[in-house]
Amino acid sequence: MSTTLILFYGIFLSQIFLISVYFPMKIRSRILYILNNFPPKDYPKLYPKPYDYSAEQGRKNGLNTYRFINLFIAGVGLAILGWGLVSGYDPDPLGGDEIFVMMYFVLQISPILYLEIKGLKIHQRMRKANIGSPRKAELNPRHLFDFISPVFVALAVLLYAGWMAHFIYNLGFDAPWRWEVYLTLAGITGMNLLFAGIAAKFMLGKKINPHQAYKDRLNNIETVVKTSVFASIAASVFLIMTDLADTYAWELYDPIMMSVYVQVILSLSLGIEIKKIKVEAIDFEVYKKDKPARPV
Repeated sequence: MSTTLILFYGIFLSQIFLISVYFPMKIRSRILYILNNFPPKDYPKLYPKPYDYSAEQGRKNGLNTYRFINLFIAGVGLAILGWGLVSGYDPDPLGGDEIFVMMYFVLQISPILYLEIKGLKIHQRMRKANIGSPRKAELNPRHLFDFISPVFVALAVLLYAGWMAHFIYNLGFDAPWRWEVYLTLAGITGMNLLFAGIAAKFMLGKKINPHQAYKDRLNNIETVVKTSVFASIAASVFLIMTDLADTYAWELYDPIMMSVYVQVILSLSLGIEIKKIKVEAIDFEVYKKDKPARPV
């Protein structure tokens, strides 16, 4: 077995564990902590209508299903590795096998995306239920460098510019540009603008969760800003590496680079969120039932 193949199997095994075992385990643990310590009867704002208050055990069973689905997906990944060992698989020296790594990654993150969509719907119901409630103004202005060092922002901009310069240089300044070139430039630029837009929305836009404590919101903004900037940096590094692979005939390493990239991206997003936003430190008092006003 070649060194390249051993390296690929080791990195792909890391992808299986990180995305289908470790992160789902952390997510499930956080949700169980909330369900066990902050029940609907005491924290009704955390469970906006329509909500079945008698279905707590069903929700915990749903988390068990979530764990089973992720373990099944991990099993699919192990089966892929087993098939590769039995069939004598070797990465194509001309590249292209990275598409299978990406397809498996899409399968891996589908349960996580499902929970993210569920969370967004809960926040929508919170905002709807909160219409007409008195609001507190947050007068402290928020600036980008309150949440992240300017060094990282400058690095993200320089790496994006470096990728673009390298990409155009490889094409040749005198060569005619095909539509794929414009599409690539527009796509990567759009991706970075999306990162910037997400960070700006969280910093300057309305609260996604209307009940969230101010310190928790600041913590959440910092997490999103750092995630957006670090994801831009990682994307530019990956694009530069793939361009270099095409230039110097390193396509053999494309599946390895793709697996490393998807692990880094998820670690820079979900990993930072789990590390930065400790569920034990969140202020859940804001989700308690409003106390009735005292008679004058």
